[in-house]
Amino acid sequence: MGTFVLVHGAGSGAWVWHKVAPRLEAQGHSVITPDLPGHGINPLPMAEVSLDRYVGCVCDILKGQAEPVVLVGHSLGGAVITQAAEYCPDRIQTLVYLSGYLLANGESALDITQADTESLLLANAVFSADQLSATFRPEALQELGYADCSAADMALVRSLLAPQALAPLATPVQITPDQAGRVPRVYITCTQDRVIGPAAQRRMYTALPCERVIALETSHNPYLSAPEALAHHLHELDHGDPSAKTLR
Repeated sequence: MGTFVLVHGAGSGAWVWHKVAPRLEAQGHSVITPDLPGHGINPLPMAEVSLDRYVGCVCDILKGQAEPVVLVGHSLGGAVITQAAEYCPDRIQTLVYLSGYLLANGESALDITQADTESLLLANAVFSADQLSATFRPEALQELGYADCSAADMALVRSLLAPQALAPLATPVQITPDQAGRVPRVYITCTQDRVIGPAAQRRMYTALPCERVIALETSHNPYLSAPEALAHHLHELDHGDPSAKTLR
């Protein structure tokens, strides 16, 4: 069985994978769920949080593995795994974008969001006085990203979701065809997403074609609302099972 490195998105932490990781481990996989710098138990002053810091954290993990890994990036984590693939492509078996920012060279997550007419993200963002970070309007949180999540899930989210540094969202990735471009990509699209709209997701995985596109009928955070289905698809990807649902 393979190794999965699961990279969380904005304002989150390793805790988001608490339902998915044990399901993959039960299938015999090794699973690593880091807190990116400035998140969870990996503290860093907000002014020092950057895309490069995120990527450095992930690359350090990749270099410590005996074999190439399946590298999964959720949401903003998509930008992180893209840049990580530029720096250490030989350490990655497959890049998996879970409703993630699949960015072209010179593009940032903010570029995608500003053009996304289906997204509720910017309309519900609350920026800090120093303009270094943002949170979301509490009353809009469930509609924004957790519409299909349980009351228990929402209690966990509200207790752990933290401000997100803006710098990583605004930083363009710098990638080349000979490095990041040679790593196989898979996209898992969430068809009820209001953070990254389905049309924006489609534009990204069409502009940068993926070997497979898998659809989940969920909101932005299926690791909470559909962990069994998500773990099943990830397991099949590592197995190369051709029976998994694929969009063309």
